[in-house]
Amino acid sequence: MFGRDTHDEHDSEHERGDRLDPRALGVGVLIGLALGAGAALLLAPASGADTRRQLRRGARRLYDRSADAVEELKDETTRSARRLARRGMKRGRALVDGARDTVRDTVRNGGRW
Repeated sequence: MFGRDTHDEHDSEHERGDRLDPRALGVGVLIGLALGAGAALLLAPASGADTRRQLRRGARRLYDRSADAVEELKDETTRSARRLARRGMKRGRALVDGARDTVRDTVRNGGRW
């Protein structure tokens, strides 16, 4: 209790999960920039047609950037899923090999553990 670390492995995993993803931050910044630009255009002294044209251009740029960010996130998610699947397969094989060895040793010892 005193003098010992009360964090267990689960706490460490949880703390790692609380870190901000740089891509999420980037998307948030892009959205903030788009909203700020939209507000500036609405408050700027320009004709309605010019303002709408600028808003359309800005929206197209934001859409393109967001689509790129989503594609990058999809690719990273796919890579992570494959990495986790490989790790799971390795662990599964190790468990099967260990069980096989235990059964073989038990049979050799006449059924005694």
